[in-house]
Amino acid sequence: MSSNILLGSFIGDALALGPHWIYDPKEIHHKLGRVTSYQPPLAIYHAGKTAGDLTHYGDQTAVLLRSIVEIGRFDLSHFATAWRSFWENPATRSYRDSATKATLAHLQSGAAPAAAGSSSREMAGAARIGPLFLLKWENDDALLAAVRSQTAFTHGDLEVVEAADFFARVILAVQRGASIPLALEQTMALGIWKALPEDWLDNAIESAASSESDAAELHRHGLSCSTADAFPGICHLLLRYPEAPATALIENTNAGGDNAARGMILGLVYGAASSISTLPAKWLAGLKAREEITGLIAKLT
Repeated sequence: MSSNILLGSFIGDALALGPHWIYDPKEIHHKLGRVTSYQPPLAIYHAGKTAGDLTHYGDQTAVLLRSIVEIGRFDLSHFATAWRSFWENPATRSYRDSATKATLAHLQSGAAPAAAGSSSREMAGAARIGPLFLLKWENDDALLAAVRSQTAFTHGDLEVVEAADFFARVILAVQRGASIPLALEQTMALGIWKALPEDWLDNAIESAASSESDAAELHRHGLSCSTADAFPGICHLLLRYPEAPATALIENTNAGGDNAARGMILGLVYGAASSISTLPAKWLAGLKAREEITGLIAKLT
């Protein structure tokens, strides 16, 4: 079910909230222990958030979901209006990262939604695509066009846009029965990528087969928000744990850094492979936005 894709991404985001943007795994372990459940945020950027809340990435995904449900389809202008209203609402409690600030400034200066995106190379822009899988599309190309459009709205760099396209294709392949490793390898082999170097996946294949810990390998790939760091880290976990989504999400969370963007994409892919019921029940039950999210999903399915 496509709802598993979306719910998986929200769970990956909320699980990451506690240690999000903490770059020292030892600090995470000292302050939170081994994170296997929702935790309040350690970083100052998420002031006001509590255990089970979404990060600002998940918040923006929820805006996209509401927009799609309201009109029954994806429309960039409608999403942009809803997104701008969310950020301009004084009651909004969510972190404004650099991509958000730049995109909002462009919109306020009169830029059209298709031209408002920042130059950010951060993976977060590619992580919002979950709601698009709830819709019925004429063909894959239509879905992929929407994936690229929603990503470029805030993250205009080609690396991020192609990363969104890449993982959307992986999700489609997994939905249709391909194993996760096969879906990753076949998608990279398409030969259509201008900004995604093959060695990102090659490095992930190598690290997934190593005897080093996930924390060590993710640190080697890089824990920052950049697509160049996050892409191989995500692939590493998908390749090492193709049939163990809970383990992968926990390892990702405890590695720290920008674990939220990585966690959302992990949740998308694992959600395409299996039901949310295979994850710990407390994860869905403790998701603060669960009732709203499942209610909105029900209106589209």
